[in-house]
Amino acid sequence: MPRYRFAVDSPLGLLRLLLTLFIIYVTYGSSVSLWAQGDPTWRAGEGLLVGSEAERYLRVLQLAEKAPLYVWTMRGIAPHEVPALLPVSTDHPWRDRMDFTAGRPGGLEFGWVRPKAEFLSNSAYPFGENDGAMWAGRGLTAVAGVGGFLSFGLLHIRLAPEGFWTENGNFDLADNGESGEAVYWDERRPAAIDQPQRFGDQGYRRLSLGSSALHVKLPGVTLGVSGAGQQWGPALHYPLLLGNNAGGFLHIFGQTSGPVDLWALRLQGRYLLGWPNQSDFSPVGTDAGRQIVTGATVVMVPRGIDGLELGLARFIHNLYPDGSFQGRDILRVFTGVTYDFMSDRNKPLENQMASLFFRWVFPGAGVEVYGELIKEDFQRDLRHTIEEPDDLMGRVFGFQKVWQRSGEGLAVLRGEMVNAQVHHSERFGRLRLWDAAGITGGGGPITLYMHHSGVVYHTHLGQILGSPTAYGGAGWTLGMDFFDESGRWTVDLFRALQSEFSQIHTGTTGPEISDVIYGLKLEGMQFRNGVEWTVALTPSLNLNRNLVEDNDVFNLAVRFSIRGFPW
Repeated sequence: MPRYRFAVDSPLGLLRLLLTLFIIYVTYGSSVSLWAQGDPTWRAGEGLLVGSEAERYLRVLQLAEKAPLYVWTMRGIAPHEVPALLPVSTDHPWRDRMDFTAGRPGGLEFGWVRPKAEFLSNSAYPFGENDGAMWAGRGLTAVAGVGGFLSFGLLHIRLAPEGFWTENGNFDLADNGESGEAVYWDERRPAAIDQPQRFGDQGYRRLSLGSSALHVKLPGVTLGVSGAGQQWGPALHYPLLLGNNAGGFLHIFGQTSGPVDLWALRLQGRYLLGWPNQSDFSPVGTDAGRQIVTGATVVMVPRGIDGLELGLARFIHNLYPDGSFQGRDILRVFTGVTYDFMSDRNKPLENQMASLFFRWVFPGAGVEVYGELIKEDFQRDLRHTIEEPDDLMGRVFGFQKVWQRSGEGLAVLRGEMVNAQVHHSERFGRLRLWDAAGITGGGGPITLYMHHSGVVYHTHLGQILGSPTAYGGAGWTLGMDFFDESGRWTVDLFRALQSEFSQIHTGTTGPEISDVIYGLKLEGMQFRNGVEWTVALTPSLNLNRNLVEDNDVFNLAVRFSIRGFPW
């Protein structure tokens, strides 16, 4: 029989229930100072963070012809770029809720970064995606962050650390064939990727750099060091190469200070050298060396085709100091892409990824369409590329449509789909070469974000740097957003194929069952006294969880957050 679990079985369970009742009361029952305007909830001088309400809103305003066209496929956006994104019209619902003034160029500006407090509860299993450094396990999770910023002349400093704690309650793990602490490793390729099913059997906590960053604007280029999240590509839900699922990692960067006009096109680019970390439950010990990554992305806007963005990006993982990374590899992302066993190019320990993407905005129609293709690892040769262009590939396609509602309200319809299921040559035991060779990490096909060496992988502290749904899976999201002067209301329907039988078991003739999640997200964000109050309820049903037939488990995810000064 299917199993559906949601119980108050501990003091923390009672706390989760009380939290749910409190959220319902705040959302529907309270009428004290309900719509007080208060101070702005965001100021342009703070900078624009990946995944923030301000970022989401400004992208919608661009489609509604209330903000200028600007590149949205290379984020986070540097503080000095923010003025180019601000609304050119006052005919929009949040004009009094956020401070869209750019401030005096080169002048001294400083202030608090609005504090953040967030509480989440998962009733049956860990659930969350694109939510930054936090990992939301089963049970209660709490997040907090605060900081400040200073801008003067060429310099912008933001110091805003963030920490979280999760109850990390017990749930049924998938059988990965391991024992001891290794039972917490990934269920599909436990020795080939640092993505634990669970971070041990105790409460789990971590402190991160949050959105901290230093930017120095020089003629034509901006240099800096950052721990903030970033996103390359156009996706809203399933960023393939780099997104905010794991938050940020320490990196140094250089990027163009704005569009470079080459007449035929305008060009913007970014380069980084970074140090993502392994989690305490990584299958690779620290004696194997630390990961180091190099990455670069370029976005082009062709002359005469307003609203079209074309981009490409590349990302390479390596090891240092005793691994294969050397000084000249700092520029490795700009060199060859085919495998060569006879040279030091494309060394076996490297894990390289590349993506192509586009975004096309039609402001007059209030529409944008976009897509991204990602390729994992090297190409053996040109013939391999021609014969199997979809080998180790993922793809995303999406759209947004904006309408002006009665008054100044805005409505948005959006949809996005991702497919990164393993290539036909990796299914059904046909060409499982790594298993046949006895290479560590065997036991299944190679998917996006892992590497055959089992040493380097596209993760940071146990979370995937791209989209978890794209880790050998597929999915879609269809949603609506409604913006008015009081805030935002959102409804999302989604499906995520976690894995299927053929990905785990060799010798199959076809997928017998699939681990699939269906869910509905209901979210409201309201401005009250200069604070963003957000409530979200996400019921979901995981069919055949852990690839166990008829093991259907219901999860209720409850989220409550405030950002701002509630006094």
